[in-house]
Amino acid sequence: MRNLTYQNSALAVSVGLVALFGGSSALAQDNNARFYGFFNLIVTSTDDGFETNTQLVDNSNAPSRFGLWWETPLGQGAFKFNFETALGLRGSSSLSMTNQEPDFVDYARTSLRKVDFSWGGDFGTFYIGQGSMAADGMTGADDSGTGFISTSAVADVAGGYTFRVSGTGAAGPTVGAVFSDFDGGRLGRIRYDSPTFGSGFSVGASVGENIFVSGNDDINYDLALRYSRENGGMKYDARLGGLWVDGRNGNADNTAVVGSFSALHLSTGINAKIGAGWRDNSGLDSNYVYTKLGIRRDWWQLGETRLSADFFWGNDSVLAGDDGFTWGLQATQVIENANAELYLAYRQHSYSQPGVSFEDVGAWAFGGRWFW
Repeated sequence: MRNLTYQNSALAVSVGLVALFGGSSALAQDNNARFYGFFNLIVTSTDDGFETNTQLVDNSNAPSRFGLWWETPLGQGAFKFNFETALGLRGSSSLSMTNQEPDFVDYARTSLRKVDFSWGGDFGTFYIGQGSMAADGMTGADDSGTGFISTSAVADVAGGYTFRVSGTGAAGPTVGAVFSDFDGGRLGRIRYDSPTFGSGFSVGASVGENIFVSGNDDINYDLALRYSRENGGMKYDARLGGLWVDGRNGNADNTAVVGSFSALHLSTGINAKIGAGWRDNSGLDSNYVYTKLGIRRDWWQLGETRLSADFFWGNDSVLAGDDGFTWGLQATQVIENANAELYLAYRQHSYSQPGVSFEDVGAWAFGGRWFW
């Protein structure tokens, strides 16, 4: 996979677009095909202690997207193709005080999320193409129902903004650099997932390369263990992943271990989550703990109401001895008849380095998701 080039990635984009749009008329008549997608726009207002910026943006927690699933029986299993692309709208994590209003539409090849082929059955599932690595989503065990406005990737709303030194306003590290969940991602990869065994367990492994970033030849390996089960009126979800990056062209090697666990009481809607991660990146041992508490109930005829609060503690994220803490409040209202959700959220980020004090960064977000 090391020899994949810009031309290879451009070819992958072209093949996906031809498969989607060139065959759209036929697929519309094909019972094996399913189109899906959503718009997920929000208004954010971020205050870094010196300035405030308010913009209409795409929600980087889950960017607006369009996709296609197509499947057909093959041998003892099913062959599937999944094409998915973000719309390339201005993302909430791309804003900063020095980039307050980037172009609203800026589609790039990195907007392409999946050009993915798979074959699965009782033997498990094999994947090849651009798509999720096995450890993608290891921090994502979450039954709060507020995941479209808040996840353990807490920097998705205000990640581009910098912490500013108290008094002088000098720029420090970005919110995104301080608060990272070390989760797996989407790459050009080969992947295998096992069938479920032992009352809810499954394992996966993958190897991949970032084919959409020119000059990045790093080889990524990961392993994943998942557990999911309902028992005694409770729903449980547990995930654990290990990630290894073999750095090339002068890039450093790094290693990470991440995991998460969530539990939902089915009759009351009370839920809780804990996630944690450790990463060794060029000798800097970074770690964090993330927790979320929530409740989801049918209080209105519109649909389910979901409320949550979350907290993130991180250490040694940018340099040894630093500390980051963020807390947030989230509310989501489902509108069933409109295939929509409305959200309101607030998050405050704090950061300190030895001998340096920074202003807090606060961020509001209001918006919603409409899907089909």
